[in-house]
Amino acid sequence: MKISHRLIELVSEKQPAIGLWINLSDPGVAHLGAECGYDWLMIDAEHNPLTEAHVQALIYGASAYDTTVVVRVRGNQEENVKWVLDCGAGGVLIPVIRDANDARHAVEICKYAPLGSRGFGPNRASSFWSDTEYVASANRNIVLICQIELASAVEAADEICSVKGLDGVWIGPGDLAQSLGHLNDPAHPAVQAAIERIIQAANRHGMAWGMPAGNAEEYKRRIQSGGTLMVLGSDTRLIRSGAMQLLREVRSE
Repeated sequence: MKISHRLIELVSEKQPAIGLWINLSDPGVAHLGAECGYDWLMIDAEHNPLTEAHVQALIYGASAYDTTVVVRVRGNQEENVKWVLDCGAGGVLIPVIRDANDARHAVEICKYAPLGSRGFGPNRASSFWSDTEYVASANRNIVLICQIELASAVEAADEICSVKGLDGVWIGPGDLAQSLGHLNDPAHPAVQAAIERIIQAANRHGMAWGMPAGNAEEYKRRIQSGGTLMVLGSDTRLIRSGAMQLLREVRSE
């Protein structure tokens, strides 16, 4: 197995990385995203019914390409993270971070000593131990991203962004809107102000940050503000929009 380090390399150089959000389980989707040239893929195992086998297959689907596979896990617990890293993910995204203590716990379960105490058993991640450099380089190359999507995390954004061992923060507009009392309205001024507060905290601390972009214009605007962990498009939305466009073309004739 080849684990791409493209994402951490771009982030380290403060260059924007374009990600594709994956909701579907077929490994061909990951293969297509990687073959198209996305810098990274974000497999959403938090909100989709993806099994361990699905996640493993998606990781394998992209492994022939220089595209980093990041898995958004179901929660900030060791049992959600350990197997994902050990099956060869290039990074993990931890949702529902409440405060800096949660971020420190994420480091603890995702990084080997001395940064943390990640369980030891990277069979597939090390290509069944044929990659003798995996363990020594994992803390440096495997990306840990924590998601700021709660009002409490916004208040703690500066402290979260200063946690040693954390590689980036991800802004979740949907849950953030709900947490701030504006369900399904991420465009609300209060939500946008909170997003800007997170961005400013991340930029102050030199912490990589990103969020989903609804279109190319928003993507460009966010990278001008310093965003490097950006996602542009998802498998399901691209399929749906492409199919609807074709239907409109033939039905309008």
